[in-house]
Amino acid sequence: MDRSQGRKPLNKNQFFKREKVRNARTIRAEAVNADKRQISDDPSSRDLSESGGMLQLPDFISSRQYEMKQLQLAMHSSKTAGCTRVFQALPRRLRRRTASHNVKRIPKRMRSRAIREMLKNDQQISDKRKMEKNKKSHGLSASQLYRARMSLQLLRLVGKSTSMKLALPEEITAPNCHLRTKIRRLKKMIKDGNKRQQFYNNRMGSYDNTSVNKLAPMPRGKVKYMKRQKFFSWLPTHVWNAKRSHMMKRWGYHLAWSPTQKCFRATHRIGGDVATSDGTLCMDSSFYGTMVLSGPRLQEAVEALAGSQSVKKKYRSSKLWYEGFAYNLNDPSIVLGPLELLWVNEDTILVRLHPAIYVTVFQSLGEKFSSELTIQDCRYSLSSITLRGSNSLEALSRILRSSDHCRSFEQFQTASQIADPNVLPKKTLFAFNCIDPRHLAAPKSLGGSRTVPTVDDIINLQVQFPHEEVNQIISHLCDPQQRNESYKNQHTLKELAQRRRSLLNSDPKEGHKNCIPFSAESDPSFPVLIVRRPKSEDWLLILPWFWLLPVWFQLNRIPRVYHMGLRQMQQLDYENSRLYFPDDFPFTAVGHAENSLYNREASSAKWNRKPPSKRLNFDKIPNLHSDQLPSCVGEIGDYFSCDWRLLQIWRNGIKYLKLQGKDLKLFHAEKTTQFDNNGTRSIDVVNDVWELYKDISKNEETDLLPLTLTPPKEDTSKAPQLLITQTPLQVVPVSCQYLERGRPKDNARIYMVPRDQVDHWKQVHKGIFRADGKVEHNLQHPLPSVTDLIGFVTSGTFHLGEGRGVANGFIDADAAHNQPSNYVLVRNVGTNVYRLANWSQINL
Repeated sequence: MDRSQGRKPLNKNQFFKREKVRNARTIRAEAVNADKRQISDDPSSRDLSESGGMLQLPDFISSRQYEMKQLQLAMHSSKTAGCTRVFQALPRRLRRRTASHNVKRIPKRMRSRAIREMLKNDQQISDKRKMEKNKKSHGLSASQLYRARMSLQLLRLVGKSTSMKLALPEEITAPNCHLRTKIRRLKKMIKDGNKRQQFYNNRMGSYDNTSVNKLAPMPRGKVKYMKRQKFFSWLPTHVWNAKRSHMMKRWGYHLAWSPTQKCFRATHRIGGDVATSDGTLCMDSSFYGTMVLSGPRLQEAVEALAGSQSVKKKYRSSKLWYEGFAYNLNDPSIVLGPLELLWVNEDTILVRLHPAIYVTVFQSLGEKFSSELTIQDCRYSLSSITLRGSNSLEALSRILRSSDHCRSFEQFQTASQIADPNVLPKKTLFAFNCIDPRHLAAPKSLGGSRTVPTVDDIINLQVQFPHEEVNQIISHLCDPQQRNESYKNQHTLKELAQRRRSLLNSDPKEGHKNCIPFSAESDPSFPVLIVRRPKSEDWLLILPWFWLLPVWFQLNRIPRVYHMGLRQMQQLDYENSRLYFPDDFPFTAVGHAENSLYNREASSAKWNRKPPSKRLNFDKIPNLHSDQLPSCVGEIGDYFSCDWRLLQIWRNGIKYLKLQGKDLKLFHAEKTTQFDNNGTRSIDVVNDVWELYKDISKNEETDLLPLTLTPPKEDTSKAPQLLITQTPLQVVPVSCQYLERGRPKDNARIYMVPRDQVDHWKQVHKGIFRADGKVEHNLQHPLPSVTDLIGFVTSGTFHLGEGRGVANGFIDADAAHNQPSNYVLVRNVGTNVYRLANWSQINL
């Protein structure tokens, strides 16, 4: 009887594959002698105790050791049994569609196997270089066409510019040569580098782009990409990130927003708690502006910019990294944004600022301290890398080598063996001269003793801190001449490859196979600064601008090192209950514009792109509040942002009505809104406050910020309308943890719990159970009043660490202090479902 039932029989390859998968999934077991384990009188040979209820773990493990090994082997072999091609065995972050036919896209350790597989299947092996040589040329290639067009544009510009005519050689004139000759000579002149190459001390074209008391020009990139950097500058790692990340244009830079692969859970595990972290997250943070201040009135300028806390002795003399706020020089009550600074010495200080406020601070310092202060704009001369994770220092120790004996480098070598950065002292800083990381053929751990550091070693990081060495390195890092000197004799990749090839061909007894030996006379070295930021809980590497790319390439070759973008920085700040600038800074001008302009425009455009049948109608959402205003239908406030102007007028108006001794009536049924003789709206009921908000949002545009972190100066002489609209609302940053299921979203509304509903929500917190013992979630809860709105959510989602929804936002300070409990109600925009949450204040 034919058992195939009409099916096509398997060929040799198909049968081999099926047997391979079957063998991989087969778990072998050792034959057990029952008499030896159960009948023997020896108690040590039995798995169970005499009572029969307690398992003897050592005996059981030793007897089942073979089965455990076979289980692990089966799990490992079954994982890769279905990968018939080598490119299918690659990890997800290394997979490329071109890897199936181009061996150049496969790691070197797997290329020989890939070539054998291609030859077995008669697949053509593609080599881009050979294809370009054998390809027939029909006209100009893409690069040649681009250069030809650029030359034509230059020629047209030469015809209009007298200064450029004088710069050209004498023989290049219209009657002497033809167009092609001009193009040929111009291409040669561009290739030779003109006369500006004489200022370079290296073949890489690296130079120090620093300006004193004025903003530095954008760095000169490749001619091919000049047009793309006309308004938005590229970071040194732009081309690398553009292939692996989603990019965005903001604040004059082209920045990495988020990796193309899903990484929300990986970011939480690696960049979060030390217990779960087993890798490193890195980001090119060179877009943060750096300036160096020096002068006789330095302490006065720093105190006006960063507050009195930044000029204390512990920051000026002990190399302690300061993190705080930058204030307006003319009005200290106005917060501009976050600020970081490091005192180099009594006369010099290094300041790092977000690019959104950098130009404002730079120009303000130049205007107020023009003659007494020297300001170096180091935006394009100092770069930085931000690292998070338990293996951050260990990853840096694999690629950084000191050029000479240095006590700070020895401390760095000791600290790199510590996985938990919380045991390190608050002042953890390393500075030393580093050799070119490209000298290493591959990242390698530091040699020497790998013993675990003791408590005395950790204490010595602060007790035996090398002040003189660190001061000298940081001074060189802040000096434009020393930074330019670090580029001297900077080697190209071809030169380094030639040196490495000569080492491989030399006597193997000499060693140096992994690292090209450093020569202080011919090889360059550059200063680096590694800082542990106590508030941000991450590591910051600061180095010269053109040394960032070699470090970045080597850093990303280390296993378990992943790149991240701005979105991952925001996620980590959210999970650690920290405010992320500028989204969580609505009390600053930049944060208010980010919310009311950029984020609102993006959300509104996304809503408008949907067809009318798929859009959520915000005006027809029922059962939002226990009461309803006549002039407010549906969702309250702006639908696509946190409406801070509404919160300011709303809370100030309610406070004004209470101070006047008036009842919080929603509206007058007998009359409409009243106006006085000057045309000013009378504020008598809550509906008048809402009408006032509509007047302000439609007609007036004010530069006054609606929020403040400090108590505002109250002026009772103002008219009621001006008192409500021009007095900023004092708010408190809070973190709201959901006490039941649900997930908060950005721009969600925060309500206080009415006093008559506190007992009900306390019972909900304890749990209302059904007859079967399960918690009842589908309950009809009492709705809050429209006057109970006290804040908005700036960042909200599901918190992987807490296992529940968590929302960061701001609430009215008066409502927070007068609440009988820490309960609040959170409602997402466009819904009528309220979630109970417990709020706690975020420390700034």
